[in-house]
Amino acid sequence: MIKARVPASVRAVPDDAGRLVLLDSATGRWFVLNRSGAAFYQELRNAADIDKAADAVIARYPAVPADRIRRDVDELVSALVARGLVELPDAAGRHAAGVLMAVPADDAPVGRRWRLTAPLAFLLALLLLRLPFRRSAAVVARLKRAKPEASTVDALSALSAARRASRWYPGRVACVELSLTAVLTAAFLGVRVDWCFGFTVDPYSFHAWIEVDGEPVTHPADEPVPPTYRRVFRT
Repeated sequence: MIKARVPASVRAVPDDAGRLVLLDSATGRWFVLNRSGAAFYQELRNAADIDKAADAVIARYPAVPADRIRRDVDELVSALVARGLVELPDAAGRHAAGVLMAVPADDAPVGRRWRLTAPLAFLLALLLLRLPFRRSAAVVARLKRAKPEASTVDALSALSAARRASRWYPGRVACVELSLTAVLTAAFLGVRVDWCFGFTVDPYSFHAWIEVDGEPVTHPADEPVPPTYRRVFRT
């Protein structure tokens, strides 16, 4: 009996092919498990025991030799522990990473107060994204607390201002930075916008965006967030 557990920070969502998409909200890092790996991971989440989870997978796939499944489980557990997706009593810490998608520039008109606020929000976003993702999300949640929900017009203004504010930055700016800047800009101006992460398949694509009242808000220069995207995290 080998005790193990799936950290509470890991969000797991199955796709249509039986694979499992994982987001570690402590690091902002994404992973995809194949069908057999997904079966083991789900069993481990329920049993909190590696041997019991392996036995459940062996029972599910009787045509596969049990020794082969146990060898595969050993390799999978080592990989999951190394990536912070499974915790053992003596497991080491995690390593942070991000998933980004590039976006084009734009020339949409933006109100003065949004233009003046967004550069500060962009700087804060860059600083927050250097922290563990869990801390960044906690800061965002605190800044949004008790604020009324933004209108779609305000959310679009925040997003447009975020795009403008990022132009001077010499580094790579993509959906994570822009969406976070928009959320912070709105919070500084007294309204609440949601920060969301999700994925789609065939091919796999990971994306960050903003929402108001559960609906994605995108800039006119961008493609709308397709309905095939599944939201995994929102704060």
